[in-house]
Amino acid sequence: MLSINKLKVLNLIISKLEADVAVSEQAVQMARDTATHKDCLGSSKYETMGLEASYLAQGQGTRLLELERSLAYFRQLKLNTQTATHIQLTSLFTVENDNGKQQVLWMAADAGGLMVTYQKYIITVITPKSPLGKALLGKADGDDFELNIAGKKCTYQVTSLA
Repeated sequence: MLSINKLKVLNLIISKLEADVAVSEQAVQMARDTATHKDCLGSSKYETMGLEASYLAQGQGTRLLELERSLAYFRQLKLNTQTATHIQLTSLFTVENDNGKQQVLWMAADAGGLMVTYQKYIITVITPKSPLGKALLGKADGDDFELNIAGKKCTYQVTSLA
C-alpha cells in the first residue's frame, strides 16, 4: 500500500506551478521588453532581432497561459478521501515495469510531465492523453498491461493505488 499524503502532494504540485508561473511571467516581460526595445528595431529587412524577440515573447506568453491553466485546475481539485479501486483522475499510484523499476504517478487532466518530490518519492503527473495515461485509466491494483514504446513492447503492473 502506498503511504503518501495526497493533500501534501497536491500542495507540492500547486507550489511548483506557482513558482513556474512566476518564472514564466518574468520571461514574458523580458521577451516583450526586448522585442520593443529601440535597439532591436532593425534599420533594414535583414536585421530581425526585434522580430525574433516578438516570436519568443509569443511563445513565452503561450507557455504562461498553459501554466496558469494548470494551476487553476489543481487549485480547484477536490480530492476523494476514500481509496479508489481503479485509476481515475486524481489517483496516486505506483507502476512497476518488467525490469522492476517503480514509478509513482498522479493522474490529472493537466500538467503532464510535471514532477515533484515528496519524502523519498519522485511523483510524476500524467494525463489520460498520454499513451501511458490512456493505458492506465481504469486499471486496478495488481493489473498488468503492455505498452509499445519506440517499437518495443514493455510490460507494467499497477503495484499500489492510493
